[in-house]
Amino acid sequence: MKCISIVNGVLLAALLLSQHAWAQEVSPLSADPARKAPAPRGGVAARRAALALPFFDDFAQQPEGNPNAEHWEPSGGVLVNNRFPVAAPSRNVATFDGLRANGAPYGSSTVYSDTDTLTSLPIDLSGQTPGANVYLSFFWQAGSIVGAPSAASSSRTVALSLEFLDKNDIWQTIWTQRSTGQRTEFMQEIFPVTDEKYLHAGFQFRLHSIGSQAFTRDAWSIDYVRLDRNRSATDLAFLDFATSAPLSSLLKRYASMPAVQLAAAPSPAEELNDQTTTTINNFAVSPEPTPIEWRGTARSLPGGPELPYVTGNRSVDANSRQIPITGDLRTVASQLLTGAPQRIRHTLVLDARETNPLTQPNDSISRVTELADYYAYDDGTPEAAVNLPALSSGPLSYFAYRIDLNRPDQVKSVLLYPELPNAAGRSITVAVWELGTDGKPKPEPKANATFTVPATAGSNGFVEVSFASPVPVSGSFLVGYGQPSIGQFVRFGLDLNSTVPQDYLFYQAQNAWTTTSTTPAGAPMMRPVMSGVVTAGTAAAGAATVALFPNPSAGVVQVQGRYLRATVLDALGRPVWQQPAAEAGQPELRLTGLPAGVYLVQLELPGAAHVTRRLVLTR
Repeated sequence: MKCISIVNGVLLAALLLSQHAWAQEVSPLSADPARKAPAPRGGVAARRAALALPFFDDFAQQPEGNPNAEHWEPSGGVLVNNRFPVAAPSRNVATFDGLRANGAPYGSSTVYSDTDTLTSLPIDLSGQTPGANVYLSFFWQAGSIVGAPSAASSSRTVALSLEFLDKNDIWQTIWTQRSTGQRTEFMQEIFPVTDEKYLHAGFQFRLHSIGSQAFTRDAWSIDYVRLDRNRSATDLAFLDFATSAPLSSLLKRYASMPAVQLAAAPSPAEELNDQTTTTINNFAVSPEPTPIEWRGTARSLPGGPELPYVTGNRSVDANSRQIPITGDLRTVASQLLTGAPQRIRHTLVLDARETNPLTQPNDSISRVTELADYYAYDDGTPEAAVNLPALSSGPLSYFAYRIDLNRPDQVKSVLLYPELPNAAGRSITVAVWELGTDGKPKPEPKANATFTVPATAGSNGFVEVSFASPVPVSGSFLVGYGQPSIGQFVRFGLDLNSTVPQDYLFYQAQNAWTTTSTTPAGAPMMRPVMSGVVTAGTAAAGAATVALFPNPSAGVVQVQGRYLRATVLDALGRPVWQQPAAEAGQPELRLTGLPAGVYLVQLELPGAAHVTRRLVLTR
């Protein structure tokens, strides 16, 4: 057996399980309502034909969810993901997170016992001999981005075990790694499968975790599972480059923002991320550096063109880990952004002249951003839970964060990610505040709404709290929730792979707002939904003077009155023409490329007001 450490070349997210410095209580998840139970395997389950060597899975061939049914048994609760590991060998790992496949816990906080299991499908080793040198290797990590697992002791077992199925259908324990109470780097293990009792047609191996059955603290992850012949105890290298860390956001300030707010920025390109980053790993052990190229692209889904935002190349030393690759998405803003709601995918692809189809899927990584009607600092997936500390007395405690607008708007509602079923039936108050001159929320909210958390959430895990009427906001505002100070611990999702800007998180206790000088790990999953309607700074008099002529027109249209930019919509309200940035505000619109028909011309006016005029084009 050999053990090799992956060098961690990136900063790890620090998470304390009790963060009183920012008046929040952070803990592992006890449930994840957005997770779904595995679907029936259909034909795969009926076939049950034994697999042949080589067996390889680095979990990069699939999206987040259940393990690949072509390799693994469908049950067991293991989650394939790229959000729980820290400095993983390759994109996606299999995490033994201690929750069932449907996101529910196995048991109570006092029970330490079996949790998740990952079992291979049968593998035909009947034609192998001890001299064939069949070996199994994989990487493992104790703990996760949430923190370290509990330490194993004489009274509780916290461990990850490997078992082989012998020819008598008896599972034999091969290896057990007990938790020391520390999060580890990814370590690689290799085991011989040379004993004749394992060289049969129905050989299987499985890993299973033991720990708390109540929440995700006692997590383990594995990656790069490889079973093949003609190996040795030192055969741990692989000719492969792989992407690793989650690709950072398309946007510079947020994980998502309303399309109308993006379009209203003085320079929409500046809202895109100039430092979108992932990391790569080199598994080769060749003494010479390996040349590698990469290319990053962005496209508007479903059918927009692939727009390259970064290309690069370098020679990478053998066994190098967590090498950052960074690109500037602002370079494609003018071609990518339409000003209307969009879903945009940005991708980075490596090219190291690899030919092995087993490892090619890990050469790429992507992320989808929704530009709809809400703001989000979170990426939509929780890794921990957060709640306000329940005080013994006093008024409601509040937690809030700040949003900076590009134009006046209205807050319709707030999306929250409750930890169900624990939060069900609890009462909270959602509120909107204006920003005071001291940089903190004003003492009294501008609007609030009381809400009882339901027993079920939407398919994405969020619930929506609506205000009685849309709340007008401008400049900067704050959105948050509060709870009575009488022992209610209402827990909501916390995204540990995202952050909120420094000094944008606030906590209110005893009617006093405070913030901290440092940004806590994670982004609370709380999203203000905007109406897109301007309610402040509307230049009504200026709007009345705006006109288009001639109308009808053959395609060259004059604009009477001052405006900032123009967008043309078809009769169904879909954008069909966006004024080039170089022509913004000019008195002439050249629409000769549009077919004859009836259109709506949207004009943005000074003060962030909008006016719409009907236009008929003839040919």
